[in-house]
Order: sequence, then structure tokens, then C-alpha cells
Amino acid sequence: MNCAIDASVFVAAVRLEEEYYTASRGFLQQARVEAVTVFCPTLVLPECAAAIARPTDDVALVRELIALIEGFPGLHLVALELPLAHRAAQIAMTYHLRGADSVYVAVAEAFNATLITWDAEMLRRSSAIVPTLTPTEWVERWPLGG
Repeated sequence: MNCAIDASVFVAAVRLEEEYYTASRGFLQQARVEAVTVFCPTLVLPECAAAIARPTDDVALVRELIALIEGFPGLHLVALELPLAHRAAQIAMTYHLRGADSVYVAVAEAFNATLITWDAEMLRRSSAIVPTLTPTEWVERWPLGG
């Protein structure tokens, strides 16, 4: 199975204060065990770094998160080359998604992947293009070993 994992999931998995901390960690653990193939735009790295550094100024946590992402089994980081950027722009324009969100959707579409995110707007607006699930929904649909 192919998944595109949004930054919201990775960020929630390393901050105890996040509402979806436990669910995000559980999802990532299960994705590891199930050997899911993951596609993320390279944008995930600065997006996650900013999401941690801006509110916390915790450089060690940022480094931990970047290492978690880069070391995630089955991860393929996808560069934002011009054709993908054009498709993301078209998705942003058509579905009124934020720019970064449209890049994740374009990556999910390009690799026939299910988009995994906590972002309610992204879940709603991108479902016309790619399958979309929260980490909790994914775990419910694909129980460990199922």
C-alpha cells in the first residue's frame, strides 16, 4: 500500500502537547510494521521544522523529527520538479487548497497513494482527487496484520 503522509501527522507524533500525539505515533508504528511505502514531498522537512521550531524553539526536537522522517522505512522523498509543481498549482486553483497542501495531494496522486492527514480542510477538499484518511481511520481500516 502507498501512503502520502502530511506534515501534520509527523508533527503530532513528536509533541506530547498535540491532540493527536498518541494516534499519530500509533499510526506511524503500524505503518512501519506493515512496511507501507510512503511518499512525501521534500517540503515535509522544512514544513515540519517550522511547525516545531516556531512555537517551541526546541532545536533538539526539530532534529529528532527530521531524523524520524528521513529514517522512516519505505520513505521516498519527492522533489518538487516543474511538472509536479504545475499539477499542484492546478490542484490549488481548482480545489482551493493551500499551496503546501496541494503539493502533498499532487504527490499522493502521482504515486497512487492514500493521503494521510489531520487537516480537516485537506481531507475534505482533496478527497475528489485521492483517497484521504486520518491516521485513526487508516488504522481502523487496516488493523495490524489485517
